[in-house]
Amino acid sequence: MTGSSVPLVRLRRDPGRVRTAGPDGRWGPVGGAGWGPPSAVDAIPDGLAALRATAAPRHAVPETVPDEPRRSRARRGYRVDPDAPPPDDPPTEPTTPVPGRGGGRHRATPGHRRGGGTSPGFARPQHRRRRLPPGAAPPLGRVLVTAPGPTRARPGGIAGIEWRVRDLLAVLGTFLLVHRPTAGLVRRFSREPGAPLTGVLYGARPFGGALPGRRPDVVFLLSTLVLVAAAVFLRGFHQHSAYELFMDEVQYADVANSFAEGTGPQLFNAPFFLHPPLAFLYFSRFISAPQTSMTVEFVLSLRPANLLFGAANAALVVACARRVVPRWAALVAGAFYALDPFVIRFDSRLMLEAPMLFGVLAGLLCLLLAAEAPTGRRRWVLLVAGGLLWGLAITTKTNAGLVTGLPLLIMIVFSWGLRRREAITVFACEIGFYVCYVAWTLVTGRFLGWADQTLGGVARAIGLVKETGFSSANAPSFSSRIVANLSLTGTSYVLIGVASIFAAWFVLVSWRSLRLRGEPGERFADPRDLGGRVRAPGEHALAVIACWILGVLGAITYTVGLGELEEQTFYLLAVPLSVVMALLVTRAARARRWVTALALGLVVVVLACSAAIWWNIRSQTDDTYSRFSAWLFANVDPKTTHIALGEHTAQFVMPGYGVFPLDDVDDARASNSRYGVVSTQLSELGLADITPAAIAELDRRYPVVFLAHGRTAGDLKVYDFSRPLDGSAPIGLGPQG
Repeated sequence: MTGSSVPLVRLRRDPGRVRTAGPDGRWGPVGGAGWGPPSAVDAIPDGLAALRATAAPRHAVPETVPDEPRRSRARRGYRVDPDAPPPDDPPTEPTTPVPGRGGGRHRATPGHRRGGGTSPGFARPQHRRRRLPPGAAPPLGRVLVTAPGPTRARPGGIAGIEWRVRDLLAVLGTFLLVHRPTAGLVRRFSREPGAPLTGVLYGARPFGGALPGRRPDVVFLLSTLVLVAAAVFLRGFHQHSAYELFMDEVQYADVANSFAEGTGPQLFNAPFFLHPPLAFLYFSRFISAPQTSMTVEFVLSLRPANLLFGAANAALVVACARRVVPRWAALVAGAFYALDPFVIRFDSRLMLEAPMLFGVLAGLLCLLLAAEAPTGRRRWVLLVAGGLLWGLAITTKTNAGLVTGLPLLIMIVFSWGLRRREAITVFACEIGFYVCYVAWTLVTGRFLGWADQTLGGVARAIGLVKETGFSSANAPSFSSRIVANLSLTGTSYVLIGVASIFAAWFVLVSWRSLRLRGEPGERFADPRDLGGRVRAPGEHALAVIACWILGVLGAITYTVGLGELEEQTFYLLAVPLSVVMALLVTRAARARRWVTALALGLVVVVLACSAAIWWNIRSQTDDTYSRFSAWLFANVDPKTTHIALGEHTAQFVMPGYGVFPLDDVDDARASNSRYGVVSTQLSELGLADITPAAIAELDRRYPVVFLAHGRTAGDLKVYDFSRPLDGSAPIGLGPQG
């Protein structure tokens, strides 16, 4: 309110006592003879006598009727009786407000919302909304007069974009949230900019918090260590034989081998910059003697390198969740990560996802610690450390830029979670770390190769080029693969679906409270924020989590709709949603008792099903290429034999052999190949060149000299073209292997 505004006047039932409120919005002390400051009296026409004469309400309520509910409601609004007689000299009400002063208004409480009961002779008056112009006398009855305030113009620039996005979200919420209980939650937690963000999760029960400097609990630390050990065991048990050799593993092993040789990032003697080099540099530390060529045994020997990241990520998931949820919920999040079948499948192979998520989670933990730290050197050190760790993540695999860059851009544009200058600092540190890698390519003369392959990878990421994944021409449909993998990763799909819905709901009901001001433990600096409410512990960290989850959901949604969608893309979503599950179980624990019991039962069922899936996978073997490699080197001479391949993985682990493509028998005849290798499962999925019809023809015409069955490749068959069954001319004659 401005200094020239009319003071607020509160007329009570006792005409001898009137309290006033000045421009600061506070009720002043009662003056002599029951009156407030003289300015409050001078602001009312006809002086003190007219005010005493008109203060009493027209309708008297018997003393037996409880009047306290009506008094409490009158503090928030007032009632106007249109049938009351006007004063002796009522002022003329203009139809339009005075320019430059804004428009004040009366907020009449509807009759059906009045408190108290009814009694004989008491008639409920009809109420209506009326405007009170500046300087006019208040109407009769018990009233609260609000003075007009200045009209607030919406800013331009970045702040203007924020206002437009808020309006859009408000419109979407109006159309989507038509369910009355849900709409009530939105009104409670979203319509008020200063509403407590922690109330969405914790309700009326306070959160103990995990503020810096708090002494850790010994039982919690021991439980976390047990969980970390379990995560390592779940990934290391039968690691070599439980999962089939993946083609990307062979390529990553060869790049790591080039670092061990000291030649830099090379893939089969060609420069390789599709992925940054940090993960390969780490993998090279596990190579005792560089290899001249790739073999299945060499690639599988590097798989244990990822066990360290499996342990570290399990601890980081617990630590990040602990910043915003109680200890038991943080341990539940760690259990979801440790037992998730989809995550275990990638952590058990020589893939880049586990090292990449290590940098993402470590940087997120630094930002969560900084969010709850007071402004000072410690806060800025944590922010810089978080930015550098996120730069480490994108220098491990550039896909990390999706789940780190977009949340930071949201913070910068809307000033959510972190202050705008703090988010800019984190973003600058992240980009600066990656720029150091680019500068290294420039100094070493590899910049052109980096630019060519990196720009090609960016074009694939944004969907301009779709060569691999579910968006490519011959790839199977996304829905068909989900159905086919239900028995292997069904619980992962359930967790991704449930956690994604809850994350979207959480962001929707809390987006108005993401812009936090002030320091932890201090009061809000903005007077609009509920009159100086003290922040709850964990509220700043919860805002950072909400922005991070919003960025992750946005990035994955874009990738599914327009980008190059691959199976490992959902690893970027599965690990963050483990933290979201901690928020979900915390919210369920604060709900009604039957909801808590149901949620606890579902958590136990999901974890038990994940453990059952893990045992089903680990108790079986899926190592067809390992068995094929052993047979090949023992029975086939690489110097005198050509081999035609109907799939793409075996060519990388057959050093010294002449390999050629196999689409049909004519290809084998043209290349004079002695043997032909096909995979039935890859052929049925469209991931191989040869079709199932061509495989059926080979079954009729040539004998199978090697057969290995696995979960991933199906039947890996080797045909001998030198001994046809139909009497046709043999192919690839030569000495028997």
